Formats: sequence, structure tokens, C-alpha cells
Amino acid sequence: MVLVWIGIVVGILLVVILIVKATKTNPREIAGMTMRCKKCGTETGGMTCPKCNKTFGV
Repeated sequence: MVLVWIGIVVGILLVVILIVKATKTNPREIAGMTMRCKKCGTETGGMTCPKCNKTFGV
């Protein structure tokens, strides 16, 4: 019976920890969106980088 109570307590603690972690996490991090360019590090807002996608007279 003691093992059942320990299992219940551990389960409740796990649920509470996951709820707190989910409320503190930025939604964009969950989706895996990077807001910076991988080449130069400029913030792009999810769009293509204006610095890296330039064509120089071509």
C-alpha cells in the first residue's frame, strides 16, 4: 500500500513539474522556429534573411 502512495505522489509531482515547465516555455521554442539567421545571426522573425539573400548585380 505504501508503494501505491509513493507512486501517486511521484505522479502528481511529475504532472505539476510538466505544467509549470509548459507555462514558462515560449510557444515558438516548442514549434522549433529559429528567429535568427543560421549564417549571420541576424534576427529574421521567421522570414528569409535580408542580408544573406542579396544578389550582387546578377
